[in-house]
Amino acid sequence: MQYMYSNLSFELLSLLIVFQSFIVSYLVIPRIISIVRIKNLMDKPNQRSSHKEKTPTMGGVAFFASLLSSLYFLQVYDSHKLGLSLVIGLLILFYIGIKDDLVGVSPRTKIIGQMLSFIFVMDSNELSITSLNGFLGFYELPLWISYFLGIFIIISIVNAYNLIDGINGSASMVGIMIFSIFSYIFYQTEDYYFVLLSISSIGCLTAFLRYNISKKNSIFMGDTGSLLIGFVIGVCTLRFLNLPIERLSMANINYYNKFVLVFIILYIPFVDTMRVFLIRILKHRSPFFADRNHIHHIMIDYMMLSHIQASLLLALFNLLVFIFFYIANLYISTITLFIVLFLFIIGTTLILFYYNRSFSVRRNKQKIQRILDNTLIGKRKRKHNFK
Repeated sequence: MQYMYSNLSFELLSLLIVFQSFIVSYLVIPRIISIVRIKNLMDKPNQRSSHKEKTPTMGGVAFFASLLSSLYFLQVYDSHKLGLSLVIGLLILFYIGIKDDLVGVSPRTKIIGQMLSFIFVMDSNELSITSLNGFLGFYELPLWISYFLGIFIIISIVNAYNLIDGINGSASMVGIMIFSIFSYIFYQTEDYYFVLLSISSIGCLTAFLRYNISKKNSIFMGDTGSLLIGFVIGVCTLRFLNLPIERLSMANINYYNKFVLVFIILYIPFVDTMRVFLIRILKHRSPFFADRNHIHHIMIDYMMLSHIQASLLLALFNLLVFIFFYIANLYISTITLFIVLFLFIIGTTLILFYYNRSFSVRRNKQKIQRILDNTLIGKRKRKHNFK
């Protein structure tokens, strides 16, 4: 079997991996839906939910099966033997995700699991950020700083991706867009292992999307799915940040500009998490306090967009922002690019604040109107009784 696929061209192997990744997820998900319904492990809607009916969760089980099968076909390009480390990392997060979907786990447990997953990949030369090559005056990094930076990146990305999974299609569409950007960059830099890893993730997310937006057989990826996909995005991010100067030049990316572009690739999860955490802190709440201040909530609550429309708009906006900054990186300096990024973040935040503020004002007016209506009704009843 290995002899057969090792002799395939890269293009044919890519098609094979996308196809098998899609098929595995597409076939596994209906079985998950059946089991979840039989065992009554449904996600029950609450006051902050965007769905009104009980919905099967744990779609991430299909991601685990799909990614594991894909890693088998990736061996021919796994020159640094990263596959086994990824399997262990995915297995740790799979266990935590399943437990969280079934009985719930604390944020602390999730973070510990994410740290353990990183431990198994941190020794890879492809993922260890050991030098900044003079960026901000830093060259070779001490080992402990390299590890701390890697852990921080993994934890930040996994939790940011988890937070955008609030409506049907949002996490899968944004994830597909992120992996599409990574696959393009890695193909240009001839980093074929990570091209195949990215497109295999696209395959399983595409199959999941078909069920996620279905009206009859809908399913959520749950924490199992968001943890696994977030981890793979984190691994791809570490590889992107670790690409040498000559590889980046093959993709027409100036070396220092990669520190801006990494935020752009993850623009929607990054801006949404930063904004929501800031709002919660300003309200003297925990950053992990659940509310309806996310971008997708604003889009469906105030803009009256459907789940599919909001998710598609978020994914396309993420792509357009990347295209703009990718072209800009060819013509302007890193400092200027950082300034433009800062202005983009401020602009996006202000727009969202305006809509969120409008929604809050309208909701408060509705509450006041209900109170006034109830007061008038009470007065009429008392007047009628008096007569």
